[in-house]
Amino acid sequence: MGRNTVTATHADKPADKSFSRVLRLVALILAAVVLTVVLGVVVLAPVITCANAQIVPDTAMPDEYMENWMKYISDDALITDIAIPGSHDSGCIDMNYLAQTQDLTFAEQLKRGVRYFDIRVNKTADGLRIYHGPVNGVSYLSVLEDIADFVKTHPDEFLILDMSHFKNGSEPEVFALLEEYVGTEHFLINDYENPRQAVDTMTLGEVRGKCLILIDRDETNFAGKNYLFERTNDPEKYKNAVLTSLYEKKYNRRTASYFVENVIPFYIESFKSTEEGLFVLQAQLTDATLVFGPRYSESRLVDKMNAFVYGLYASENVGNVNIIMRDFVDCEKSALTLRLNLAKGTVKPEFTEEFQAMVGKYIHAEAYTA
Repeated sequence: MGRNTVTATHADKPADKSFSRVLRLVALILAAVVLTVVLGVVVLAPVITCANAQIVPDTAMPDEYMENWMKYISDDALITDIAIPGSHDSGCIDMNYLAQTQDLTFAEQLKRGVRYFDIRVNKTADGLRIYHGPVNGVSYLSVLEDIADFVKTHPDEFLILDMSHFKNGSEPEVFALLEEYVGTEHFLINDYENPRQAVDTMTLGEVRGKCLILIDRDETNFAGKNYLFERTNDPEKYKNAVLTSLYEKKYNRRTASYFVENVIPFYIESFKSTEEGLFVLQAQLTDATLVFGPRYSESRLVDKMNAFVYGLYASENVGNVNIIMRDFVDCEKSALTLRLNLAKGTVKPEFTEEFQAMVGKYIHAEAYTA
């Protein structure tokens, strides 16, 4: 009996040692994880902070030309030929740094010439909010107030409202409020047999004072309004889509140099095969790490992308560029895009010199011609 007891006691010892080794291994792993996180914070925080400090809210004051720039574009210019400044995740201001893509309100962006807006709305317990991923931002109503005020006081301008993403069934309220605040009299009506061809032949004179309202069939099944047009990332699949916005996450996650030198030209070349409708050039990077955030990405991209847009003026591709969408829009980014209208010949001849002076005031040409 005693031998059995002793044998059992000895049999338990290896198991105890094994369990202790597991505990030590777990403790070492946890310590390594904690140390990695601490080192990451120590190393990355200054890098992110320094880079983020390079992208600050625009302090330049837009003038009358920029706020009303479409007034100086010919009535017979096709809307698909006009170079139009756009903003990505347009209402994502006052957010966590991982989600924020803009510093300026819609009203401030409109004054800086932005005419294409990427609008994403979530239905929350606090009402309809602009969102980016899991983060909610400003009230959708504040966005509508800015749009409504601008449309009603700027009859020569034309807006493109890309309602590209919805969350929690927000669609019915989104469009009901859009009608209430802005008014359907300011909407283009989609009564065309072939909407893409129709938009492809629309002139600015035909759409002044109007809004083109877009939805994406891959993002919503909502289709109850006669003023809704389709946008897409796949023009071959959706033949009636009037706007093509090419985006591949794996491409927009590349380095700034690779993106500007390879991805942007690829997007332009890809759209040439469609050759109909409006085209959005998505000129923003996506943070692949989910650590650095859009402002950091833009700090790496802004100079290279600005130089690319500046170079488009004398490029054979200038005729294939339509809407250029940017993060953290400012006067210079808008002016670089607007300048392309001089190369395209869409500016009224009698305003060419004034238009040239307007865009030149905001562009740091020496940075792109060195």
